[in-house]
Amino acid sequence: MRRIGFFASFLFSASLFAQQAIQLPPPPTPAAPAADTFRFVSDGPAALGWSRGDEIARKYFHENLPALFARTLTLNGDIPPRATLRWIFTGPRAGFTVELTSSKLRIVERYYDSMAFYSGQGNFPEKTTISDERQFTGEARELTVIADSHLAVRVLLNGRQILESPLLFDVTRHQLMLAASRTAHDVVEGTLLKPDLKHSNIVINPAEVHQTMLGFGGSPSIAAYAELSDEGKREYWQTLKRYNLLLFREYPMGEALKPDLSNLDDLADATPHYYGDNFPNSEVSSFDYSKHILALGGSVIYELWALPSWATVPNNGPNSTDTWSKPIKRVANPNEYARIVVTYCKKAQAATGAAPAIVGIENEVDQPPEVFDAMAIALRRELNKAGFTQTKIHMADASYMFLGIDRARAWQKDPAAWQAIDYSATHEYDFQEFIANPDLYDARMKAMHDAAGGKPFLATEICVNDPHYQEPSYRIAFAVAQLYHKNLTELDAVALMYCWTLLDVEQPNFAGSRSLLAPDRTRGWIPVPTSYELRVLGAWSRHILKGMKRINAESGDPDLLATAFADGQNETLIVVNRSDTAREIKVQGAAHPWAEMERTGIEEVNEVSGVPSEIVVQPGEIVVLSTIKAE
Repeated sequence: MRRIGFFASFLFSASLFAQQAIQLPPPPTPAAPAADTFRFVSDGPAALGWSRGDEIARKYFHENLPALFARTLTLNGDIPPRATLRWIFTGPRAGFTVELTSSKLRIVERYYDSMAFYSGQGNFPEKTTISDERQFTGEARELTVIADSHLAVRVLLNGRQILESPLLFDVTRHQLMLAASRTAHDVVEGTLLKPDLKHSNIVINPAEVHQTMLGFGGSPSIAAYAELSDEGKREYWQTLKRYNLLLFREYPMGEALKPDLSNLDDLADATPHYYGDNFPNSEVSSFDYSKHILALGGSVIYELWALPSWATVPNNGPNSTDTWSKPIKRVANPNEYARIVVTYCKKAQAATGAAPAIVGIENEVDQPPEVFDAMAIALRRELNKAGFTQTKIHMADASYMFLGIDRARAWQKDPAAWQAIDYSATHEYDFQEFIANPDLYDARMKAMHDAAGGKPFLATEICVNDPHYQEPSYRIAFAVAQLYHKNLTELDAVALMYCWTLLDVEQPNFAGSRSLLAPDRTRGWIPVPTSYELRVLGAWSRHILKGMKRINAESGDPDLLATAFADGQNETLIVVNRSDTAREIKVQGAAHPWAEMERTGIEEVNEVSGVPSEIVVQPGEIVVLSTIKAE
């Protein structure tokens, strides 16, 4: 995977200490009313309560911050010499502090959720991860902190940006303190301004129709599923039904598969899948799992990964290399490959009553283009011979979209092979290159849309696995929310699938971004959400049903993302506010009265309510309006 320079650039800038002081612009006139006030007197009464010593009493702002926000303080005068005003933002795992003196602005980020961070000082563990500062000249009268959708925090003085740092973790509260001499009489006072509220109109145009949805889902670890208790399995299926995650993208066994396929669903022969120091989450088929999915009205998507050695042959064709520029020494035997897939279909039909709805050519493995072509042609031929004419085929999905573009273009050079393909598909791990600036991914998505040549698109694996972004925060999940929106609008995706839906892990940060659910052994081996990823995906999956068509929805606001779906009887609108200010929305063009509203945010877990007369979408919030009453 390509490495991302997002952190490096910030850390490098933070290390530059020799900087010219910034001349501040004149203090602006506050345009917003006051939400609260503060007043510190340096020689005034000490703070009441324990463990504060002779500290000046702090000011606590009693509000719960949204995931994204802009907050502004106005100051009535200068910060006194040798005094520091500290604006402290805290969250469940970490926090940051903005420090203002008479001539310097500083930001410090720190984590405090592990004893490993204890340095021997203080009465709780913490570790500073980022520290940056900048000197200024002029009168500092307005201090603004913005936590934005670009995974950053920006600090402004008098409306001019002075500092910017990456911000992956969530903060939920804020407070002020003044550090100053207790023997001098210094007064620092001002106001916290009321956050802004803007108005937006969303227009639905049902005449402009796009893709027809297959649904949502992902890939579970069957080994992890087997670990669930009976109660855990019951809750697992309830969760999948509640979230409408009914596409089972099966990770089948490959390397250990016997030529007669007798061990196809033998858990003892599962192929290990290693993630760090976690226990292996193995790949194997499970017809029992498929039965449950089908019983809920779902579908199975089957795709081999690594082939067993007996299904490969030496590469005697033109020299070719894989994604990592290594020579491809062995390639698939198209006929043996097709036999494996068709035999699986027969076994699945016998065990569950249905063959898979879709089969993929091969997961992530690189094959020369002519081999992929032969695999597609052989698979379509053998499926038809066996009577599986309704089973569709999706192209071999690459790890990254830029490789998916190349594969689709190469496939189209062989008309017979391209005709055998029903769906375009790729994984989207390269989105992480642009996770702080999702709009930069648009060009690549549009190129994939063009390369697909009109074939419907499957987003076969979405998740965050780059170690720089393995933070189980809502802010990270919200970045992925923008990817969901873009898949549906830029690529006309008919299915969104997470990797994984269930994974057994020891390392929680890895699980938080890599899997929607994990078995919780401390609660009787039941499945629990690993982070905010499940609720965020649910903002789409719970109210977009199979067969619904996307219809056009426009907000005229680049930071208010809207998608709409309808099927004649039902209609759903999803609104994503990626700005740092709230939006009151008016919706035009809806064909039916809304039955319910659902909110998803840092506090709201797909929270359903009636539809109020005034609909406000908070910064970082996802609001769904629908005629469908979700479970």
